[in-house]
Amino acid sequence: MEKFKYYKELIGAIILAGLMILVALRISDIASGIDALITAFVPLIVGACMAFVLDILVVRYERWLWPRIKSGWRYKIRRPLSIILSFVTISLIVYFIARMAVPQLVHSITLIVSAAPQLYLDFQQWIYHLSDTIPLASNPTVLNTLNGESVVNYTREWGTKGGTYVVNTMGTILSWTVNIALGIIFAIYMLLDKERLMLQGKRILKAYASDTWVNRVTYVAKVAVQIFSSFFVGQFIDALILGIMVGVTLWICNISYATTIACVIGLTGLIPLVGIYVGGLMGAVILLTISPMDALIYVIILEVLHQIESNVIYPKIVGNSVGLPGLWVFAAVIIGGSLMGVIGMIIGVPLVATCYKLLMTDVEERLASNEGL
Repeated sequence: MEKFKYYKELIGAIILAGLMILVALRISDIASGIDALITAFVPLIVGACMAFVLDILVVRYERWLWPRIKSGWRYKIRRPLSIILSFVTISLIVYFIARMAVPQLVHSITLIVSAAPQLYLDFQQWIYHLSDTIPLASNPTVLNTLNGESVVNYTREWGTKGGTYVVNTMGTILSWTVNIALGIIFAIYMLLDKERLMLQGKRILKAYASDTWVNRVTYVAKVAVQIFSSFFVGQFIDALILGIMVGVTLWICNISYATTIACVIGLTGLIPLVGIYVGGLMGAVILLTISPMDALIYVIILEVLHQIESNVIYPKIVGNSVGLPGLWVFAAVIIGGSLMGVIGMIIGVPLVATCYKLLMTDVEERLASNEGL
């Protein structure tokens, strides 16, 4: 019996080592399987996220339009009508911003591309003129890099890469279009059956878990809903305020396309931390086609307003409700963006904030219990 006990541990170690070797040898197949599984669940994840965001509007429409309705035909139609109103609201906002910003942005990029040959010739003449006065600029390597043949080769190389990039981008756009369409359908079903889904979840938890675990899961869900709701509402209000500030300031300074740039800033401002820089770059591209001086003034104005927004407005509207230090906000945006793109940047902050609050709460409870001992 003693020998069997000894060999039992040895056999277990051999089996574990064999499994580890098998996993290492088939790691690519396992990774492919996990990736396929995640891809299959993407529409459901997108739909759940959309349902959560839409529910913020749905709940408010139900409270505003049908505050005391508890039964009858109006009670039955209030949820579908609230969902429709929520979709209409978001669609109108997106349409208004796209109608204001996209045509002017495309026009500005077209002007820059058409003026690129002349800009290059002017730049090349400036470099040759500079080489007569500064010895470093007359370096043969610098001059050869800027000659016409080198530029043609660079353009041809980037054109080939650009074609591949365009094809890949079109495939990604098509894939995400399908995911979003399926996600919208899934979100509608979730919103229509919200109460029943919540009740089923509680029943399943009570059937398979103890009361302690049910209370823990309920607490985590409440914290997550509170933080996500506060973040999305606060982020929207913050982006709206920033867009209005930019638009009014540019209008006072008589900068062209103030309304268009304000819409771009307001839309990209929904992305934490990096959104204002993306919108700022788009605004600079628009103004560069009109007046480089206006573009410079715009950049200065945007930086001043960004400092006011990030140090005064954002902490009051979003920071206090989320309670996440700046370092973790930056990490959440970077990691979320690398995993899920723009959507990951947006949901990464409240997700990390939820984990951070739960962790800090658990740490405080453990420290308090240790001090009590």
